[in-house]
Amino acid sequence: LQSHAEAGTFPHLLLSGPPGCGKTTVVHCLARLHLGEHYHEGCIELNASDDRGIDVVREKIKGFAQQKVTLPEGKLKIIILDEADSMTGAAQQAMRRTMEIFSQTTRFALACNISSKLIEPIQSRGAILR
Repeated sequence: LQSHAEAGTFPHLLLSGPPGCGKTTVVHCLARLHLGEHYHEGCIELNASDDRGIDVVREKIKGFAQQKVTLPEGKLKIIILDEADSMTGAAQQAMRRTMEIFSQTTRFALACNISSKLIEPIQSRGAILR
């Protein structure tokens, strides 16, 4: 993960495991390593258990993905979505489309307890780490 973060070659990530095992911490470390001093403008974290509907995907997630952010060449924006397995099916479908559209500029890092609760198209678009 460290070499991918430094090179900017990492895929979308899906981290699965029990609560408290460090999924979100790992993703934040990866984002800080990748973005360096641009971490605050190039990274956003949302907790899907708080905001799990399609409106959040349309407004916050897609809005951040569309937003123009000046990052050094080779750097990608990172969207961290904690408890992604609590998102509604409609929200997951909308997020899948956003992942496709903005894959050149944005990476998604999804942390969840049970990866099978995510729709298959999301699971197949990234590297699954358990």
